[in-house]
Amino acid sequence: MASKKPEWKDSKYADAEGKFKDLNCNDLANWLIRTRNKNKKAIVGSLNQQIVFNRKKNPSYASKMECARNNAMKKLGKK
Repeated sequence: MASKKPEWKDSKYADAEGKFKDLNCNDLANWLIRTRNKNKKAIVGSLNQQIVFNRKKNPSYASKMECARNNAMKKLGKK
């Protein structure tokens, strides 16, 4: 079975304008919760996309996104 390459999808929510790189993982989680209207699917989708597209070329950035995802889920009441 051939693996399918992931495709980038733009969000209907506010543009991050560099916040993913500038904010620490806790502040990023708070910003995503606020701008995504506590929509868990949108938050996880945004962060998963960042993880998938950066895990090979920038693993430290990908781990920061995993930290932000974990913090956001914890704050929204899901492990």
